[in-house]
Amino acid sequence: MAAKRKVLMLCTGGTIGMLHKVKDDPTSPLVPAKWKEIENNFTALKELRERFDVVTDEMKLIDSSDMHPEYWTDLAKKIGDHYNEYDGFVVLHGTDTMSYTATALSFMLENLDKPVIVTGSQLPLAKARTDAVQNLVTALIIAASDGVPTIPEVCILFNNVLLRGNRSRKVSSSGFAGFDSPNYPPLAKIGEHIDIYTKVIRKPSAEGFFVSEFLEPNVLTFDIFPGIRAEILEKVFDIEGLKGVVMKTYGAGNIPSAPELLENIGDAINGKNIAVINITQCQQGMVEMGLYDASMGLLRNGVISGVDMTPEAALVKMMFLLGQGYDIDTVKDLMQRNLRGEQSVNVFNFMYKKGETKNNICNMQAQPLPAGFEIGKIVKANIRFSKIAITNKKNKKPLNLSIFMNYPKADVATSTDIPQCIGVLENVSEEADCMLECTQKASQVIAPGRPVQLTVVSQNGNLSWDDVVLSIYTDVMD
Repeated sequence: MAAKRKVLMLCTGGTIGMLHKVKDDPTSPLVPAKWKEIENNFTALKELRERFDVVTDEMKLIDSSDMHPEYWTDLAKKIGDHYNEYDGFVVLHGTDTMSYTATALSFMLENLDKPVIVTGSQLPLAKARTDAVQNLVTALIIAASDGVPTIPEVCILFNNVLLRGNRSRKVSSSGFAGFDSPNYPPLAKIGEHIDIYTKVIRKPSAEGFFVSEFLEPNVLTFDIFPGIRAEILEKVFDIEGLKGVVMKTYGAGNIPSAPELLENIGDAINGKNIAVINITQCQQGMVEMGLYDASMGLLRNGVISGVDMTPEAALVKMMFLLGQGYDIDTVKDLMQRNLRGEQSVNVFNFMYKKGETKNNICNMQAQPLPAGFEIGKIVKANIRFSKIAITNKKNKKPLNLSIFMNYPKADVATSTDIPQCIGVLENVSEEADCMLECTQKASQVIAPGRPVQLTVVSQNGNLSWDDVVLSIYTDVMD
């Protein structure tokens, strides 16, 4: 007879494990209760114990609004200490900060190859109409991989839907459908059967499991809002010890164009070494800096893209990366790379600082393709020139720029019809910020193992610029 599957259930508190402070007084406040008291209301657990072993371990019981990074470390270490003893793990948790905790665990549990299912409820287990029973029973079954495929991820199980933890958001304060994953499909849906969607589940790691314990708490999330004053931002960036800021902006990543706002952001990034990441205030969609002029200034000042990460994922990912002791440039680079399925694309930026054409030509220094760059997964590419200045115009004809990739011999006579010409910027004007969409051409020209070199050829005159950024986005799906 096969050995029973084993699940460790970690209790942290939250609504699922609360009872009224005064017994038999339904008007008294709900407070975290010991699991032995709770289990009396959970007869379904007896049936599950016949199918697999469920071991309960109580952490410090708290309301989830009191959750903090040190608790995440304790939780991750607890899982690490018992990782080889169990087939899966369930974390009982309050709903208010459940997405933060699931996200933190997804980063701290390195090379995970077992299920870690975070669940809770909108009503306590002791209530007659509770949603806790279904949530907990299903979470235990999925954690045990009992009749379902093993899901090697940190997930949230809520209201018959299984979500990737670092893609989840709490979307209702009271509805049973309390969580959603706005930019990623569910990993499973539960009805009469548990339907696992294996195509959207991350592959188990072949590397050895370990726990990364360190998080940097000196980060914050900040919303841009109409009428925001520069002195507010200045005060935010002056917070002692601040290491990183998640800036929630409008739409595709836009902020007001007030010069003093951009100046404060630039001072924070370039003067105080603070990492600033841009995410959208919208529930769905992604940041596309440079798509509108209202975000070009952010790019110029060193703000990085959070693509389609949730606010919870962006904040906790920054805590995680800063906690690893990386230098700020490495943190900014990795913030734009997918680490645990938290974003839909990787962003690779090839930065070229001040430059100018001489005799109408500028060859930029070749840059190697970074580790993890997959040419076959390019989904988008664009080039942005900041603060173009015309230094010498030959005549009244329009000044056009032809951009070539990996073709250093290009000159004013070189045809723009060749594959290495990835695009032409027409009618370039003084003090312009220009963007060229070049997805198809760049995908054709970039070659494995070959550095990326840009050559800019200007027609009818010379010009200079503050910087050029080639941004290439690659899909993260296997």
